[in-house]
Amino acid sequence: MQLPRVLVCGTNYGRTYLEAIHLAGETYRLAGILARGSTRSLMLTQRHCVPLYRSLEDLPAEIDLACAAMGENGRDVVLGLLERGIHVLCEHPVRRHWLQAALEKAASRGLSFHVNGHFAELPAARAFIGHCHDASRNHPACFLEVTCTDRSLYTVLDIVRRALPKFAPFEFQAVSRSTPFTTIQGVLGAVPISFHLQGSAGGCPLPDGDPGYLVDQRIVAGFPTGILTLLSVNGPVVWNTNLNSTLDTSNSLFVELEAAGALTKTLLRQQRVAANLAAIEALTRAIREHVVPAEQTPTHLLEVSSAWAALGSLL
Repeated sequence: MQLPRVLVCGTNYGRTYLEAIHLAGETYRLAGILARGSTRSLMLTQRHCVPLYRSLEDLPAEIDLACAAMGENGRDVVLGLLERGIHVLCEHPVRRHWLQAALEKAASRGLSFHVNGHFAELPAARAFIGHCHDASRNHPACFLEVTCTDRSLYTVLDIVRRALPKFAPFEFQAVSRSTPFTTIQGVLGAVPISFHLQGSAGGCPLPDGDPGYLVDQRIVAGFPTGILTLLSVNGPVVWNTNLNSTLDTSNSLFVELEAAGALTKTLLRQQRVAANLAAIEALTRAIREHVVPAEQTPTHLLEVSSAWAALGSLL
């Protein structure tokens, strides 16, 4: 069977997709890079010995899927890729009206279109989601608390949506502002939720990894039997049993460490590259098996995008 031929679009964050394809070994074939032709793009095409394409019109017919990491400026390119019959893994965040257009175009062409929420595939987030499902089998969540930044909000909502059965209906209102944090309360999928969001001066998110961000992401899910906490992007995941509960409390406490030792920038980058590879592999399975993963259904994607927009309007 021929190896899937992958096009990487964009060379800023797109570099991590190049690393992910390299990590996969002989599983994929890098077909080229679509970029504007910056010094960085030229350097990367030389390093990986692949052609640089500067426009959709330059692309050859033999491309199976594309990893699109071009930000807002590349949304028309993504629609163009779908028009050419190319399956797409699109970097977040995505706005609802554009997302709807992309989903409709993909469906009309029989293509797979995924949005890479990214952080949900990190080890700690996967553990949190799994434990949420376990805790909610008999007793649904009673409340949620989220602390994160404006930049990480979309990814955090993707994690929460994977942990909950639904988002609708949702309603939010800002209740206090103390620069740089805004506190928002509301209901998400009939569950009370509080957000403590760090925003950027001027309303424009800071660059990824900027030291001006004071937090990464913390998610708390309360159940009748106890409280489950994802303490940071690297974990740990902590369960504290409600000792006042008359329900089963046999597992009173666990701490699940998802990384060996303290998190470093190098380790986090390795995890993020592995998460991108997992996203590519999920798209490949969807293409081959013609099955849409639960986290890539239109309902999931549109709910996350809609909640993100509603919260962003309050920052």
